[in-house]
Amino acid sequence: MSTDVKITAADVKALRERTGAGMMDCKKALQEAGGDAEKAVELLRVKLGNKVGKLAGRDAAEGTVQAVVSADGTKGAIVEVDCNTDFVARNDDFIGFARGLAEELVDGPVGPVDVEALLSEAGADGRTVEERRTELSAGTGENVVIRRAERLAVDGAGAIATYIHATGKVGVAVVVQGGGAQDAQAAFAREVALHVAALPTEYISPDDVPQEARDAELRVYAQQAEAEGKPEQIREKIAQGKLNKWLKEIALLPQEHINPDKHDGKTIDQLRKDVADDAVIARIVRFQVGA
Repeated sequence: MSTDVKITAADVKALRERTGAGMMDCKKALQEAGGDAEKAVELLRVKLGNKVGKLAGRDAAEGTVQAVVSADGTKGAIVEVDCNTDFVARNDDFIGFARGLAEELVDGPVGPVDVEALLSEAGADGRTVEERRTELSAGTGENVVIRRAERLAVDGAGAIATYIHATGKVGVAVVVQGGGAQDAQAAFAREVALHVAALPTEYISPDDVPQEARDAELRVYAQQAEAEGKPEQIREKIAQGKLNKWLKEIALLPQEHINPDKHDGKTIDQLRKDVADDAVIARIVRFQVGA
């Protein structure tokens, strides 16, 4: 066995994507093959049989999103794990794997998770994430892929809430900070998560929309008004009205909550002020399988 050959992470990743074999199996095969990828494939076929290559080549277009919040409501994690069929996406073991992963991720650096690095991390049972992923893939007969994950935390006073759509295809995590009681912050965050699950928005506030984007939209609306033959003296007013409507469509705060009956037609910003004038939506993460 040629163990002195330098095998890079990129080499291992390429072989894993090509064969569907586990990360350590790929690394060992490459070492034994002296870095020769073709020979490594042959070695894996001998070891793992006909499954090599079949799972990795299948499109992981289905899956589940799972999210977890810590007991004190100040930390959370959201994860998307994909597979090939909706049948497996609804499988308890598959969902349990994704949720367990989210639970393990709650503690750690805030922000998007490096999935490649995550694969080599060991859980409470001593097995790496990659070993568990490979086992689940073999057990389901599908290409199980950890697509993305993110950790969230409040900075000071605040709360985190999540919402997972009943199908598990969409999940949202929201961080609210600032004033107000934590239970009120958490309830508001939950309502925001529910709203964003149904109506994804690009920006939290209209103020977040870059000025160049505003100017570009305004020019388009002004040209439309001219093309429609509108009097010159009202074109600017028409264009500004269309711009304001556009800002409400792409920014969260001016939008009426998706459940108007429950909230008396209030906007997200009005619901925010019900918590506290200085309450803020600090972070929104929305994962949708296949998007």
